[in-house]
Amino acid sequence: MSKAKDKRSYFRLSAYHLAKYRLLSKSDHSPAITGIKDIGGGGICLQAEEHLPVGSDVQVYINFPKISQPIPAMAKVVWTKPSRRKGSYEVGMEFVDIEHIYRDAIVKSVDDLHGLRKK
Repeated sequence: MSKAKDKRSYFRLSAYHLAKYRLLSKSDHSPAITGIKDIGGGGICLQAEEHLPVGSDVQVYINFPKISQPIPAMAKVVWTKPSRRKGSYEVGMEFVDIEHIYRDAIVKSVDDLHGLRKK
């Protein structure tokens, strides 16, 4: 059985930072604080304590090194699966609206870590 092709346009960085998210389809959805599994210029994978349906629009605030305030972004859930930890989920999201300066900072950090950026 062959492995499915990764459709990502950006490399990913394993990250152990915090993020806050709010599901936009539910007006009464309180923001939740969660951990980041990985992040790249095109999206983020969060560890959520709830199932987020594929296609859901999410407001995300990402704590990221060297940036003094949380990065605001709009994202869309593209996949979700149960986590190894009972009652939690890994949620893959694609950024649909993020300021270029923040996307560039994420891409630079990932590229620097992977040795892809020229000095």
